[in-house]
Amino acid sequence: MAGIVNTRLIKILRAVHRPIAGLLGHGGLALLLIGWLPIALVIVVLPRPTRRAAARRLIHHAMQAYRVWLTLIGVLRIDSRTLDTLRDAPAGVIVANHPSLLDALIVLSHAPNVVCVMRAGLLRNPMFALPARLAGYLPNDHPVEMMLGAREAIRNGCHVLLFPEGSRTPSGTEKATGPFHPAPFMLASRAGAPLHAFVFRYDRPLLTKELPVWQLPPLPVHLHVDALTNVPDATGDHGPHQAARDWRQCFERQLGTP
Repeated sequence: MAGIVNTRLIKILRAVHRPIAGLLGHGGLALLLIGWLPIALVIVVLPRPTRRAAARRLIHHAMQAYRVWLTLIGVLRIDSRTLDTLRDAPAGVIVANHPSLLDALIVLSHAPNVVCVMRAGLLRNPMFALPARLAGYLPNDHPVEMMLGAREAIRNGCHVLLFPEGSRTPSGTEKATGPFHPAPFMLASRAGAPLHAFVFRYDRPLLTKELPVWQLPPLPVHLHVDALTNVPDATGDHGPHQAARDWRQCFERQLGTP
């Protein structure tokens, strides 16, 4: 009898945990973004290079706090220690597969000087526009301006985070990634910068492209981040489109799809 009661209690707690964790997770991010308002009044008066560097470092610390919060409320269990290599790595282009809305936040929690290439709509979103613009993040709707801005960021010692898929990976496809765009590989070539490649693996879908943000799987979700191994040969110059295909094949092999 006690075993049946305990089993029912566990099921009830699990059912209640998901919506509460969802509210706490989204609420925590909203509080961080609201907390930017008084800080922005101080940062905005700084000279432009200082302002951008300060904003990126504040975002870094905010994302560190947020990932701790997601762990405390039981949403995520994270093993992303391999991303610590970015702190001492030469300025370059960060590429990764993109299964979840949280991928960029995890990268930002490890590296204090990252410039993100974002969907232009996010830079017009009242919640995200202020920190993103202060940090010098780049919209993706003007490729030439984006490329020039990214090259300047790398020359100034920043990493540029640019997901080759351009958006989160579509679920329900045979491949583990969507098609890769040539932009990250063109940028690395033209800037003479290294590519820092990482593989994100979640044990169940979390904040994917097709699911609404409030629809969470059984929690906690486990995330493991690895460095991409067996990367394409960089000695041959086959152009950015062929590079995109070659790098996608490497990601697919490591993710276990043919």
